[in-house]
Amino acid sequence: MQTSTRPKFWPVWPLLCLAAAPLPAQNAAPPLPPPAGQAQAVPRTLTPPPRPQPFRRVIAPKEPYLAFDAETKRYDAAPGESVAPFTFDVTNIWTNEVVIHRAQGSCSCATAQLPETPWHLAPGASGRFQAKVSMSDKMGLSTKAITLFLSAGTNTNTLTHVVNLEVNVPTPEDRRQMAIAKAKIDPHAIFKGDCAVCHSAKGQNTFGEALYAADCGICHESSHRNSAVPDLHALKQATGYEYWERTITLGKAHTMMPGFAQGQGGPLSAAQIDSLAAYLNRTISHHLSSSNSVAASVPLSASPQ
Repeated sequence: MQTSTRPKFWPVWPLLCLAAAPLPAQNAAPPLPPPAGQAQAVPRTLTPPPRPQPFRRVIAPKEPYLAFDAETKRYDAAPGESVAPFTFDVTNIWTNEVVIHRAQGSCSCATAQLPETPWHLAPGASGRFQAKVSMSDKMGLSTKAITLFLSAGTNTNTLTHVVNLEVNVPTPEDRRQMAIAKAKIDPHAIFKGDCAVCHSAKGQNTFGEALYAADCGICHESSHRNSAVPDLHALKQATGYEYWERTITLGKAHTMMPGFAQGQGGPLSAAQIDSLAAYLNRTISHHLSSSNSVAASVPLSASPQ
């Protein structure tokens, strides 16, 4: 039998796999610290990019549109005012130019003044116009309107937009209640503004009975006398010249009764006060019994209105 003399070779691929495999670390040395004075590197943290926001498409109105700061405005008139003023701010939020050709009131007492005629408002442009209402012969709450006539772009059709004007004109009773409210805060308010017409102007250069009718009777003798104003004929306390003179001169603290003396901010001279106190002492004074005479020092819870 013949024996083969061919040399034997081991397969090569197992050896290649062993050579490629990494050897386990043997007592790996720890990383060296950074040199003195050199900061250690900090691992960088990656921030994810912001999430994209969805696109929002602004849809323009399908027809010319004006935005106003208010479609309806109200004016509370003070006593004596004759005209109620209004101001409107307007913005063109359409895509084309809007032209306001004119403004017309609902009646002759309501008018408007445009910045120019015609008034051109480019897209996104803003402007302001004035309006007013005459309050002559008006009482209470009333509503007027201003109509704007406009066109847009190449469209020749006339469009309209209406704004409302509310005017509140106080009635005589409203004015009376407002005057009372002012006097409760500041008793000397009756000598100021419109109140002075009734409470001081009529009594100028008058004395005694005439002065009482002009400056005092308007409140104390009124058929609509406020509950805070006493009936001087029914006082439950002793009165006399000194009481009336002191009350008229200085008024009463913590009430609506002000001092009427000129030194207290009132309209009356010393001679007028003397004549008025003498008249009241002669016609209204209450001479109660001595047991009640101490009541003469009790404050008079009253006031002119």
